[in-house]
Amino acid sequence: MRGGRRPGHRLGHLAGTLGLADPPLPVAWTSPADEARAAVLLPHAGPLIGLGPTANWAGKIWAPDRFIALFGALSADMPGARAVIFGGPGPGERAMAQPVLDALPGALDLVGALTLPEAAACLARCGIFVGNDSGLMHLAAAAGAPTLGLFGPTPPSEYAPRGQRTGFVAAASMAALSVEAALEGARALMRVAT
Repeated sequence: MRGGRRPGHRLGHLAGTLGLADPPLPVAWTSPADEARAAVLLPHAGPLIGLGPTANWAGKIWAPDRFIALFGALSADMPGARAVIFGGPGPGERAMAQPVLDALPGALDLVGALTLPEAAACLARCGIFVGNDSGLMHLAAAAGAPTLGLFGPTPPSEYAPRGQRTGFVAAASMAALSVEAALEGARALMRVAT
């Protein structure tokens, strides 16, 4: 993996390092205990819309008000939908997710509450996951959730989610990525995923 940047998706780079001609799609493995915990945490009978409003640097973060508006539009398409907010541990992740949680009082708050296998089991229960370019986005795709990645400064040609039901929307910056573009991408993904 040494040698700096090169063209192509990072998954292809990993496959090449392992001597694989075609990279297999990522898979997240969970145990029955992880799945049982997900069932307890996400008892909602209606559709679940997973949101990942966090990322490891500010340039990759879509504005909280856009996540809120996107949830409003998607929930209109999915009667009875409930938001599930995902994020990693720590005060930084909590601070990034809090505006979305505050604006969606019925949302299920899983920020910092899960192990990685538990997160995968919870993500697998979502009807769709929409998130910033992050490890959580990749985990959602590996868990089999229909996953829409939001991209600004990082190239989707290298970092787009890979899985059986994935897509992405991109703009020159996260500020330039509109709610309408994300909604169109999410709707297209859900048409394919069903």
